[in-house]
Amino acid sequence: MGVLVHDTAATGYARNAERYHRGRPTYHPDLARRVVDRYGHGTVVELGAGTGIFTRQLVDLGLKVIAVEPVVSMRTALAEFVPEADVRLGSAEEIPVADHSVDTIIASQSFHWFRYREALEEIHRVIRPGGHLLTVWNVRDESVDWVAACTKVIDSYAGDTPRQRDMGWRRAINSDARFGSIDEWRIDNPFPTTPEGVVDRTLSISFIGALPDRQQAEVANEIRAIVEPLGPEFDYPYTSQLQAWRAIDIEEP
Repeated sequence: MGVLVHDTAATGYARNAERYHRGRPTYHPDLARRVVDRYGHGTVVELGAGTGIFTRQLVDLGLKVIAVEPVVSMRTALAEFVPEADVRLGSAEEIPVADHSVDTIIASQSFHWFRYREALEEIHRVIRPGGHLLTVWNVRDESVDWVAACTKVIDSYAGDTPRQRDMGWRRAINSDARFGSIDEWRIDNPFPTTPEGVVDRTLSISFIGALPDRQQAEVANEIRAIVEPLGPEFDYPYTSQLQAWRAIDIEEP
């Protein structure tokens, strides 16, 4: 399978799978439970499953998950961290399952990486009419001063990298008549961390992880200068968010 991956994701995540897993927060347990209770029936596919942070939560709640991930190092970590999952090579544009065989598709912290038109065509191919498409996110609370200061550092390196905050992913789904919005839910999700934890979180960002080592060290020093005054332990403020759409059976002309 010739799976295509965005260059920034391929480089940044390939180099930083372990740091990604160490520095990224889990999702609020109430969000994971909402996903399982409302949408966790039949065949469930997680696209861009990464190192399995959300996969692990879903499996621990009794869900059987087909976890699809294109980046080799991330997929290796995923298979080690969640051995109960059915881990497969693939992407949102090349989902390794049969036509109309999936009840729920979940994209956790990943839909902004997809090529939207191709991904939605492929999702429509594999999902059953009446099935569900979910996006799940942990979003930093940038109303907090130190988070805003870290974001300013991060944004200076972003360039034109696709990002969750750009909302292109959401516009693409909402403009596709084959998917109707049915759920919008969020909950505060403070994540216990340390100064080095925030450094890990920052360096796990795709376009930061893709920088040369010297520039990564500079970013790490800038972030440390911001967060070390907070003390040895503190909370990283996040909001866990969920959006859901139902697949509508539109007959082809």
